[in-house]
Amino acid sequence: MKIEDLVRRDAEKLTSENLEDYRRVWAKVLGRMPKNSEIWPFVEDEEIKELYKTRSVRTESGVAPFAVMMKPHYCPGNCVYCPLEAGMPKSYLSDEPAAQRAKKLKFDPYLQVEMRLKQLEETGHITNKIDLIVIGGTFSAYPEEYKLEFFKGMYDGVNGFVSDSLEEAQKFNEMGERRIVGISVETRPDWVTEEEIILWRKMGVTKIQLGVQAFDEQILQKINRGHSLREVAEATRMCRNAGIKICYHFMPNLPGSTPENDIEMAKIMFTDPRFQPDYLKVYPAMVIPGTELFNMWKRGEYKSYNDMDLIRVLKEVKNLTPRWCRIDRLVRDISKQWVSSGTLRTNLRQMLQEELKKEGKKCHCMRCREVRAGVYDAKVQLVIDERTTLGGQELFLSFESQDKLFSMLRLRLPGDGERLLFKELEDAAIIREVHTYGQVREIDKELKNSRNQELETEKEQDKSQHQGLGKRLMVKAEEIARERGYSKMAVISAIGTREYYKKLGYELEGEYMIKRFIE
Repeated sequence: MKIEDLVRRDAEKLTSENLEDYRRVWAKVLGRMPKNSEIWPFVEDEEIKELYKTRSVRTESGVAPFAVMMKPHYCPGNCVYCPLEAGMPKSYLSDEPAAQRAKKLKFDPYLQVEMRLKQLEETGHITNKIDLIVIGGTFSAYPEEYKLEFFKGMYDGVNGFVSDSLEEAQKFNEMGERRIVGISVETRPDWVTEEEIILWRKMGVTKIQLGVQAFDEQILQKINRGHSLREVAEATRMCRNAGIKICYHFMPNLPGSTPENDIEMAKIMFTDPRFQPDYLKVYPAMVIPGTELFNMWKRGEYKSYNDMDLIRVLKEVKNLTPRWCRIDRLVRDISKQWVSSGTLRTNLRQMLQEELKKEGKKCHCMRCREVRAGVYDAKVQLVIDERTTLGGQELFLSFESQDKLFSMLRLRLPGDGERLLFKELEDAAIIREVHTYGQVREIDKELKNSRNQELETEKEQDKSQHQGLGKRLMVKAEEIARERGYSKMAVISAIGTREYYKKLGYELEGEYMIKRFIE
């Protein structure tokens, strides 16, 4: 018998409690243990299907994210901690998952996207909403022609065919079966220029990862970073005023630092109006052979924190993280074979959560609060957090209940006299992000249900992505913008979300979706 026949034969008897019992029963018939990816397509009960899905957490934030790596290229930095493996982009090692896939496929963007989509679908994930993470060192240092070619390859991979131009690929993606709802690139703060930001928007970039590493000028000099905090502040201001979301890379345990200094730098990062990232990746320094940091360690000039000190630092970083920031990562997943000194624990996030729980504390970052598996609470409350940043006001609007985050919106109000790179942003308030959490919802269901609400089943109505929370936040943001004297609203829309905003009365002008307010 085939696994399909076995699953369907026992469908009515399956429960969440006896899943593994039936897997063993089927294994005896098949002569091998069946994989989750073989089972879930034939399970009809949605709850049980969710349990069979491999790493369902991947899509519980509302989108399906994955990384695509660019080919090796010159990096302008000469940082003491950065590894350089032959045949790999600087700072990346060939046995990291995304790097393995990229190297195997000769860094072809189309093939990388195609393979990752296939893997996600085989393990039960919906891939209608794609969030692409472009990695490979300093993006801004790559030739413009290659960057445009690489992006066209990614769009083609998502669309499923090779188009004649980047513009054609983007146009198709607006209405495609799979849509790109976000693209991030990573670069150095000193390589963020007006010309580069204009190019990012042409390509559909909505988020930037900035390698900041430290908020101490002496440490930046000691690690040979090659820029100061002035460049970090200016890059952050320009990106915010273009509507781009900002993720900082922060590196505790650098040469010249201490646990206490790392904690003070985290305070500066979150409270200084020049900084305050929307997202954060924390990469504790690791000693890797072939780096200058390795030589410093061998000479006794550098020493890694023990796990107890590192956990204390990371715990404080989590304690300090504001409710409007999301910690995307707390440690870099590097194979033990590369690490001469530094933590080898890859489950630090789980350890920290357990310790905080024992102490009666909890992290308030977005990731720790976002609702999982899409359970909707009708008692959600609107919360508005406003703060002053370099170049303008930042408002974080959210729907929350019992400290669970259901939906959020980032609103930028540029200050008077701020230089804006795009004419369509003049006199505009800017929505930098709208996101509703819960399991990824299929696009065709969204369109169908927006035309005919009666088609929603009682079970679907419990899903947070089905409640129009994002639209309600949009309405509130528009109301605030009018009250503050702005004549229009601009949204930094990804290519695949333009249709959503069109339904809310927005029109494409240049690289932004615009709605003019009627007096």
